Amino acid sequence: MGKFIRRSAYILAILILAGSAGVTYFAFQERDIPQEPPFAVERGESLSGIAERLEDAGIIPYDIVFVVAAKVTDKARTLKSGVYRFPLRANTMQIIEILHEGSHQVEKWVSIPEGSSTKAIGAILQSKVGTDATKFYQLTRDKEFIRSLGLNVRSLEGYLLPETYRFLPDTPPEKAVTVLHEHLMDIIDEHRGRLDSLPWSLHEILTMASIVEGEVQIDEERPIVAGVYYNRLRIGMLLQADPTIQYIIKDGPRRILYRDLKIDSPYNTYKYAGLPPGPINNPGKASILAALYPAKHSYLYFVADGKGGHVFTSNQRDHQRAVREYRRIQRQRRSR
Repeated sequence: MGKFIRRSAYILAILILAGSAGVTYFAFQERDIPQEPPFAVERGESLSGIAERLEDAGIIPYDIVFVVAAKVTDKARTLKSGVYRFPLRANTMQIIEILHEGSHQVEKWVSIPEGSSTKAIGAILQSKVGTDATKFYQLTRDKEFIRSLGLNVRSLEGYLLPETYRFLPDTPPEKAVTVLHEHLMDIIDEHRGRLDSLPWSLHEILTMASIVEGEVQIDEERPIVAGVYYNRLRIGMLLQADPTIQYIIKDGPRRILYRDLKIDSPYNTYKYAGLPPGPINNPGKASILAALYPAKHSYLYFVADGKGGHVFTSNQRDHQRAVREYRRIQRQRRSR
């Protein structure tokens, strides 16, 4: 019996050594790696599931070698999700190391619409690249973080540039906020001379830009609308900007009601003169440039023309005529 046990142990040892040698051999054996399509690792995917798909894709020779090597190197639990494009040639150990480090990932394009709020931007980034939306939003209100960007404002609303970006999967919130803010400051720095020549601060320019963003769909009209609001500020007239009302109603955006105009908020430009305390959204480049370079004219009023644009007027009589025409167009549309 004792002799049988010793012989069995001896055979087992030989098998283990042979298996280890085999694992080592295949783990370090290089092969050509397919480049298309990129290889995606899903969050929470099992080690065996990743290994099987890597073998099916021709990236590794044997899934069992991948599993054993990942466990032996203590990296089985630290493989990062993401979309990868591996080197042209690599071995199984190198693939494990890449997945462990999260390197060689394919960046994703993320489009952020102009006029998005900081909360909406966080939600977009979370859905597209896994950035934590809650932490993203908290950072935009974090005084110390905001000061680290060289700003002295209460929030970063208006200070993040909506644009199309390339982000890696699981981009940290700090990185995402910084990138969006730096892109905005790149635009400001390009026009620093113009900003310094104006009687308005950067904060006020971005506030104006956010109102223009909320009002206008046609780029050519942005400088005209900015000019209207600057004209109103110049003569002490209420801005009466509907986007500021949309900002303070809790169930918006929706049709503005008469009672909404009575909401007691410093952002209610129907109630309080001057600009609101800060931006009401994150304006795009066209609106920022419109706030920096408003059109010079005598217009004080504008109303929708029913075609996506606006009719601009300089007095109440012409404005009321334009309002009646817009209402006529709306009645015709409803009757159809």
